[in-house]
Amino acid sequence: MDDAQLAQVESLCETLYTGQPSAGGEKITREEAQSRLLSLQSSASFIPQCQYILDRSKSQYALLVASNSLTELITTHWNNFTIAQRIDIRNYVLGYLANNGPTLQDFVTLSLIQLVCRITKLGWFDDATHRELTEDVTKFLQATIDHCVLGLKILNQLVDELNVPTPGGTLTQHRKTSVSFRDLCLYKVFQLGLTTLRQLQTRAISTADPRQEAILGEQALSLTVRCLNFDFIGTNPDESTEDVGTIQAPTNWRPVLQDPATTELLLDFYANTDPPRSSKAMEAVILICSVRRSLFPSDKDREAFLGRVMTGIRELLKNQTGLQHQDNYHQFCRLLGRLKANYQLSELVKTEGYLEWLKLAASFTTQSIQNWQYSTNSIHYLLALWGRLVAAVPYVRPETGAKGHVQALENHVLNVVECYVDSMLGSVETVLRSEGALEDPLEDEGSLMEQLDRLPTICRFQYSSVASILVGKFDPLLDKYRELIRHLMSSSTESAPPNVAQQVAILEGQLTWLTYIIGSIVGGHSWSSSQVGNGEETLDASLSKRVLQLAQGIDYRLTNSNGVGKADPKLEVAMLYYFQNFRRVYMFMWEQTGASGSGIATMGTMKLETVPSTKQKVYQNMFENMGLGDHTVVANLIVTKMGKNLKFWPDEHDIVAKTLELLTDMAGGYSSSKLLLTLSTVKYLASHHTHEEFPFLYVPSNARHRTTFHAILVRLLLSPGGEENLDLTFDQFMEPIVETMAQLGALDSSQLRSEAARMPLIGLFRDLRGVAMSLHNRRTFGMLFDIIEPRHTPLLTKVADLWYDQPDVMISLLRFVHEFCHNKANRVNFDQSSPNGILLFRATSDVVCAFGRRVLASSSPPSGDIYKLRYKCMSIALAVLNSALGGNYVCFGVFALYNDPALDNSLDISLKMVLSIPLDHVVAYPKLSKSVFGFVEIFFRNHIKTVMALDTSIFMQLMNAVHEGLQSSDAQISSMCANSIDHLATLYYENSGKDKPEMRHLNKHLAAQPNLFSSLTATLFNLLLFGAPQNHWAVMRPMLSLMLASESSFTAYKDHLMSTQDSINQAKLNDAFNKLLADVSRSLESANRDRFTQKLTAFRVSTRAFLTL
Repeated sequence: MDDAQLAQVESLCETLYTGQPSAGGEKITREEAQSRLLSLQSSASFIPQCQYILDRSKSQYALLVASNSLTELITTHWNNFTIAQRIDIRNYVLGYLANNGPTLQDFVTLSLIQLVCRITKLGWFDDATHRELTEDVTKFLQATIDHCVLGLKILNQLVDELNVPTPGGTLTQHRKTSVSFRDLCLYKVFQLGLTTLRQLQTRAISTADPRQEAILGEQALSLTVRCLNFDFIGTNPDESTEDVGTIQAPTNWRPVLQDPATTELLLDFYANTDPPRSSKAMEAVILICSVRRSLFPSDKDREAFLGRVMTGIRELLKNQTGLQHQDNYHQFCRLLGRLKANYQLSELVKTEGYLEWLKLAASFTTQSIQNWQYSTNSIHYLLALWGRLVAAVPYVRPETGAKGHVQALENHVLNVVECYVDSMLGSVETVLRSEGALEDPLEDEGSLMEQLDRLPTICRFQYSSVASILVGKFDPLLDKYRELIRHLMSSSTESAPPNVAQQVAILEGQLTWLTYIIGSIVGGHSWSSSQVGNGEETLDASLSKRVLQLAQGIDYRLTNSNGVGKADPKLEVAMLYYFQNFRRVYMFMWEQTGASGSGIATMGTMKLETVPSTKQKVYQNMFENMGLGDHTVVANLIVTKMGKNLKFWPDEHDIVAKTLELLTDMAGGYSSSKLLLTLSTVKYLASHHTHEEFPFLYVPSNARHRTTFHAILVRLLLSPGGEENLDLTFDQFMEPIVETMAQLGALDSSQLRSEAARMPLIGLFRDLRGVAMSLHNRRTFGMLFDIIEPRHTPLLTKVADLWYDQPDVMISLLRFVHEFCHNKANRVNFDQSSPNGILLFRATSDVVCAFGRRVLASSSPPSGDIYKLRYKCMSIALAVLNSALGGNYVCFGVFALYNDPALDNSLDISLKMVLSIPLDHVVAYPKLSKSVFGFVEIFFRNHIKTVMALDTSIFMQLMNAVHEGLQSSDAQISSMCANSIDHLATLYYENSGKDKPEMRHLNKHLAAQPNLFSSLTATLFNLLLFGAPQNHWAVMRPMLSLMLASESSFTAYKDHLMSTQDSINQAKLNDAFNKLLADVSRSLESANRDRFTQKLTAFRVSTRAFLTL
């Protein structure tokens, strides 16, 4: 490289990162600049050029590109370098950082540090020099302040690099290096971080100005946190969660972690700095508090450590130190939440000042809850603390530890719950009066559910008191609400005077909170708990009664006003949350027979013992105390409410979705589905499932819900006793749908293609798909088949022909046909003498061919989303044919025997569709890829004679697509392509030398493209040796058949690979190949395939250790 080329690279870098070329540089796009610069990463021969850029360039962007390219080249071509060369590159980059680091931009520095750390990791076992990086960095720490910052950044990156698996490497290699680093260096790195913090605390670094001190503190604290977060024992923790597990620190860390000075140092940093340093210090305290129990030599040491932590927390709570900062506050809440997770309550109560700590924690919690607008994302940590404390009470003797600790906990928990209820009820008016300035906590579903998940344990600790509080809040609100609703009754809330509308909004918001809280508590009832039978069900009944009365009131208003008088949608969603929890807890015994006069009706033939069990008594007691009638009445009330939701909330997507989700869950439960069949509301739903009765079915955005709705109803109808209980046969249920099909079938082409037919067609196919989804056996599938074939199948083909260019109609049609021809659970299973399998395939083929012909004759849309407008329908059409071809219900030989063109037509049209899509588009859209390569795999598997009969140019186009798909990062796609190759190679090997038409065709293709097998062999071996690990199993399958089909291709690849290696590697490689081929017979039996696959895995592991690219 010379100065002119350097200037060109700098110009390209400027274009890439700023969009503007440097002065005098050529004007090109960012994409073009990127593709040119990526060539620097293509070969190890570009390493000198990268070094030239680092040595000569003044452009920070050029330095970044050079550094990134070096990292990529060294990772990819690691085996190309000798140990001495690797050390030279490492020393060069370290020297470069030492000389130039302080003057470089942060992004360049970070990239160079990543390079050093990557070399260190990859070369860890090569030479002791790599393992001495921490000693080398110590020199940075002892130099200038800027070098000290640089040293800490290197250590931070080093811990990260050794903790996270390197792309392309195996987990075994990573753990081996990681464990060695943990044992040799990590403790020293941790001490360096703490030493820097002590120097900052004592002002020992006198030359540092406040800005430098802040940077040093931040880096040292980050290093401390990273060291404590290290994956010490290879558990690969989930980094997406905030919850800290137990820190498995090695035993030799004990002196530092147990030393009071360490915790004091971090707490001092927390108290005397601002975020992000203070929040990092608190994070380090959380991690130290989470160290494993066995690290402490005795319980006494552990208790002393816990005592110091508790004292520190008490002081922070007393002084409210740093808690005005959001980050600090959040981390402190995490610390409190973690405390009980890592220490038993019996240990906490023995600590000095436990009662004071408890009082301060309760005060802090209530203060946080009262200031909910600043702490929404942190409240659940505090609730988790109280939940864990109360859950442990039964396991601690009252006389253990501080006197009266149980009573104190009871009082504080009650205060926390009462404060939570009051604050959440108060938040409604605050949010309403802020006119959008404040976010409504009810709309933050993530935080809301986090809080509600933790409430049951806390509330059930003092359940009778909590229930009294909730009843005391609920009753006055319900009375006021009823009074206001009585005045509004048939008019909507919006049409009321502003002050009345506001009152209603506040009441509905408060009732929403109470409904959520009650739903959460009722859902927390545990049938396996020792608490069952102690009367808690009467409290559940008392709270449930009020929510159900509220539901009845809302329902009554909604019905009387014919849908005008609606409550707040959030209240409706809360009601569904309550119903869902109630269903889960109190709907599992509804088919059983109770004692006479208990009000629990017989729903099955089950006989119970004459003496009811404890669970049955609790169950009976629940409904008796509710006072609304037996379980059937309550269930009918719930289902009626759900029916009203579907009838009167057509445009409220969330309510419709959650209602159908609840209905699905109820229909899916054994007991609850039996009960549903006895309810009048369900009978009404099953016999009136049209959009006239339920307008949500006609809202375009609810098209998916139509499918769900019909799937639920058919599931209930076809369940045991369904038709008798609902007093409805399947044919009667289908009458509205059949009538619609008949009406649409009677239209001529122009009427059927008119806009007036669009929604009826979409609705019809969505409904039919829902019906087909719930058919799980031969009998029920036959019922639908008899309705559709042969009378209504022409409609499907006609719609495909007329609406081919309208994705919304075609997607609904093709998805139904896909479901209809899918042989799940072997449901498509006709009698031996029945032609129905052939008729089903013919109908499917007609639809795909009608659509395919029209879409192939039309041009691609000039603008817009091509996937949505064209490829999506083609993808589903191919999936339809894949299901039909692979359904195992058609003897395909019959078609050729009787000159039926249905099979040939469908294969021909599908192949044309596949080849009409540019290969780069196929690869760009994952769903399209799966359909295309799925079709190709079935084509090669079941119809290889047809494949071989193709014109050579088309055959090679297919093989080119398979070759491309084989290299996909998606394991499913590469697996389908590998199977296609396996079918081809197996055909060639098993029929080689035989005079068969397919072999004559294949030999003709191979004569035109003699290097086909050799290119496939080379690609498969390259993927095995150098590709991503997730695809190995997929690419191994065709290797044996390919090697047997063309031994010369394997030999050529072996010779080529040998020629790229030095003499030492050649001997190793030759030995590896000999081991691979030992004991492998020349057959394709499954046992031989499996043995060869195992050998390939061993071959890959052994060769990757020394192969150079």
